[in-house]
Amino acid sequence: MARVALVNLASLPMPGNDPIFPIGLRCVQDALDRAGHQTRLVDFVESPAALDDLSWAAEEWDVIGFTIRNIDPIDLTCDGHVDHYQAFLERVREAVGAATPLLVGGGPGYSLFADALLRRLGFDVGVVGPGEQSILEIVADPDAHRGSARNLDGKRNPEFLENVLAHPHSLMSAYVDRQGQVEGTMIGVETRRKTCYQGCVYCPYAYISGQNEGDLKPVDLIAAELRSIHRSGIRRVFFTDGIFNSELKYAKEVVRTIIEQDLPGLTWSAYFTPKPFDDEFAALLGRSDVEFVVVSPDSLDDRMMKVLGKSFDTRHVTRFIDRCRRYDLGIRMNIVFGGPGESRESVRATARYVNANLATEELVMNLGYRVLPETALARRLSMAGDDLLDPTFYPFDPDLFSWVIQELGSRFMNTRVLLNLMAAQSSSRRMTKVPLPPQAPDAVAANFPYLALSRSRPGTEQIG
Repeated sequence: MARVALVNLASLPMPGNDPIFPIGLRCVQDALDRAGHQTRLVDFVESPAALDDLSWAAEEWDVIGFTIRNIDPIDLTCDGHVDHYQAFLERVREAVGAATPLLVGGGPGYSLFADALLRRLGFDVGVVGPGEQSILEIVADPDAHRGSARNLDGKRNPEFLENVLAHPHSLMSAYVDRQGQVEGTMIGVETRRKTCYQGCVYCPYAYISGQNEGDLKPVDLIAAELRSIHRSGIRRVFFTDGIFNSELKYAKEVVRTIIEQDLPGLTWSAYFTPKPFDDEFAALLGRSDVEFVVVSPDSLDDRMMKVLGKSFDTRHVTRFIDRCRRYDLGIRMNIVFGGPGESRESVRATARYVNANLATEELVMNLGYRVLPETALARRLSMAGDDLLDPTFYPFDPDLFSWVIQELGSRFMNTRVLLNLMAAQSSSRRMTKVPLPPQAPDAVAANFPYLALSRSRPGTEQIG
């Protein structure tokens, strides 16, 4: 049996990074443990001293796996995390010394930039997509992958449908202590592994999740996981599905399961779509103590919603809001200004809808679309993964910030929001101009003949 250390790079202290409970890495560890391997999960929230004291790395490991959840915070004001990952990997190699554990990369962030990160971080091998089955194959014969410098495609894990995922108390307690109160701690739960059917132009979710035709976790397993989480003292759950109600019948079964468990104080949330979303579903949500129904129309201008690849329009959003009001459901609506073809008129239309229909706390607003590989935005700009490793945003009109401030109601413009907008505007002015490739669509090149990046590249022109 192999000895495997699994390192949660997403728990590194980095500007703009907010560590969340490592569900994906725990799935990998659980698969290894069930197969009889010896494992240790290194998480710097649980074990802060392990960040400076790397004696754990010098132990006799056959494999050390590293998971990367995010490449950057997807925020105009923040730089990327890759330099931090690279610096830490260099320290680990020094600590390992003459030992020769196989170094493996994986995770959703890694999967998006696998070829670039494999080279930059110097892994022996990487995994693109779900990692449980691939890591079992890797640890069965580490020498077969040593120095191969290649990425493997992740595979479907049938045990997802068979086993309850119960987390170590010490790890859960560390995330409770970090947030200072049990009530504020949120933990993720998977209910399905299925390729997302949505066609949002900015989202790489379908690529990250792999070509999975659809595994729906049996509700008795979900119930057992919820009971385990509740016993640990955690009271907030987030279902990590791309779209919780993409299959309404199954979503209703999950919500009924939550209600039947009758776990005192347990609340939950997830990402939803405004359709399908009927009265029966809304009534179930109300009985289940759902905390927030989170939706991401991203724009509330019908033209922009179509451009962004949404499968619904403002009519569906209005019906969704009406149902939420009728059944007293909390709403969080994500709006992102600055998509392809965003104009003063589309900003005004979105702002008018928000002003007329949303309470102050119901709006979650951001500016700028981070361009990620394997998305329609990347294809539109003819940019590949290596070009996008530095935080790269779809070009937008520099007046976007003033449009938002002028059009949104003053009740949405509290001090924190205004400071964030000013910081984003200042950051955008310091970004670099990168010429669009000749094959970029004429409409893009005519309006915005550059891409904005968070750090300079040789041969690029500074804005302002």
